[in-house]
Amino acid sequence: MHCRKSHLAALIACFLFVAVSIASHGQVLKGSISGNATDPEGAVIAGAQVKATNLATGAVLNTTSDNSGSFRFSLIPAGEYKLEISAPGFSSAVQNNVQVTAGRDSGLGPIKLTVGQTSTTVEVTAAAPLIESTQSQVTNTFAGTSLSTFAGVQANEGLDNLAIFVPGVAPSRDNNFSNINGGTGFSVNGLRGRNNDQQIDGQNNNDNSVAGPSLFVSDTEWVSQYVLVTNQFGPEYGRNAGSVVNVITKSGGNAWHGSIYGNVNNSVLNAMTNFQKNFDVDAAGNRLTKPPRMNDEFTGFTLGGPVVKNRMFLAGGFNQQVISVNTPFTSSGLTPTTAGLATLAGCFPSGNGAQAAAALGKFGPFAISGGNPVATNLTTGVVTACPAAEFGTVTRVLPTPDHIYDFYARTDLQFAKDTIVGRYIYNRNTFTNLDDGVQGAAAGYPFNEPALSQAVLASWTHNFGSHMVNETRASFGRLNVEFGGNTIGNTIPSAGQLDKALTNVTFDNPADNLGFGPNTVFPQQRIVNTWQGQDNWNYVVGKHQFKAGVNFTYQRSPNIFLPNINGQFPFLTGTDSSRIHLTACVSQTVLPRSISASTTRSSTWETIGRSPVV
Repeated sequence: MHCRKSHLAALIACFLFVAVSIASHGQVLKGSISGNATDPEGAVIAGAQVKATNLATGAVLNTTSDNSGSFRFSLIPAGEYKLEISAPGFSSAVQNNVQVTAGRDSGLGPIKLTVGQTSTTVEVTAAAPLIESTQSQVTNTFAGTSLSTFAGVQANEGLDNLAIFVPGVAPSRDNNFSNINGGTGFSVNGLRGRNNDQQIDGQNNNDNSVAGPSLFVSDTEWVSQYVLVTNQFGPEYGRNAGSVVNVITKSGGNAWHGSIYGNVNNSVLNAMTNFQKNFDVDAAGNRLTKPPRMNDEFTGFTLGGPVVKNRMFLAGGFNQQVISVNTPFTSSGLTPTTAGLATLAGCFPSGNGAQAAAALGKFGPFAISGGNPVATNLTTGVVTACPAAEFGTVTRVLPTPDHIYDFYARTDLQFAKDTIVGRYIYNRNTFTNLDDGVQGAAAGYPFNEPALSQAVLASWTHNFGSHMVNETRASFGRLNVEFGGNTIGNTIPSAGQLDKALTNVTFDNPADNLGFGPNTVFPQQRIVNTWQGQDNWNYVVGKHQFKAGVNFTYQRSPNIFLPNINGQFPFLTGTDSSRIHLTACVSQTVLPRSISASTTRSSTWETIGRSPVV
């Protein structure tokens, strides 16, 4: 019997240990308020009545301070609250504008009540503490006017630009290798950009192929809080080591509110960059005298308010960004011009040389008419027995329009002991004629990037009493993004025609010789489906808080990615023998199923953009 009791005690201890350990994966949408009720001498006041009122929705929460004078409101919606504390023989204390942040405890510390009539109210003014005294987690929050007026994040520039203003955070620049929601991405405490965990309302928002956000929430009018946890993560988190980014969407309130906004940027109002002044040319091959045509329009609106006052609230918004622009692309390497190809055809009337010249005439940069390719920086080169072939760099001007449009809808229901939240976000981005990062768009191999992301979330929070509260959530997210196709004849095919791309030909010194054929990683496509179920449980006893949670995440991601399936032929350059290789290799480019090793480089992406797998 004693043995059985020992086994039972061990089993219970093991269960409790597992229950607490599981909490390391349950992210949260809510925050908390804690404090202590004391008299003017600092002695604790037990049994004080504490009321917290959500200023936007009117929701009222009540609790009582315990024998140590402590009180706590757990798992409450993010936002601003009014706190009222009353006790017999003391004047009531009121503290306004208490900010509750998702995943963080707003510790108010001791709140002193003055001796007097309960009907008398004393307003307490206290600034937010510089150091979080109730938890070790380091949380940084942008909300309110600091979010809506912050430079660098307006007009769809990307919310992650906010992160670089936080201590310990630096731009990751070309070391990011992931999707970015602003700037070049960011690195926390020396860890790479891929180590950041992305969330929306506590919902998983990670692209499982390249990391970074799967869905972009970049409109500040949609966001009530941008939360960045940089160190000493609480048990609710545990996926990544870099940081946790949690974007909290706006909810409705008891007052109808909304916004209409827009922004226009046009090349007529802009000056030329130094690169444009010194290197770019127009469609006729002449140096630019003004910036290429560009028009960037960003517009949107939001609306929120009560369906039933103090009970049901709606919020939503729509925005779109249309960028109409022509971009000049200039190659750094040389290739035979149209006249040079004619010379080569005359020098090599038959054999491999003739096949090489014919292949260049069919697949080379000047064979692709889209964007009106123009030869620049002309020179002559020796190709075996053909001493006077004309070579040059290639400039072509392509339309590179972007179209982004998004909408979101959210509903909040609140009852005496229950809060229910439902939210849906739709995000579509279509980028056109991007540079492929190897031969480049100048050589005639740009690619399109259509992407669609969606995220749906349902959350239910139930208060069992003044000590125990539980939140249950379910969510689904989907990303569908493709890298392939273009507007100049689909020289990079779509992902559905993966094995139809031209073989890639490169040289080890692209500054001397321009190859042709698309980057071997294109085309590609990925679909990321993420199902998530979460539960967070909180129990408060005195100054102690017990937390447990569970997170279940299931991802299904059918991808189309077969690099090198169409083959690549890299060649050495630098001597006359390399020019012989040039004529010999081109005849092999029509063998699309050859497989060989390849090297690739990452490309430069937009302020908000997705990266391909490389």
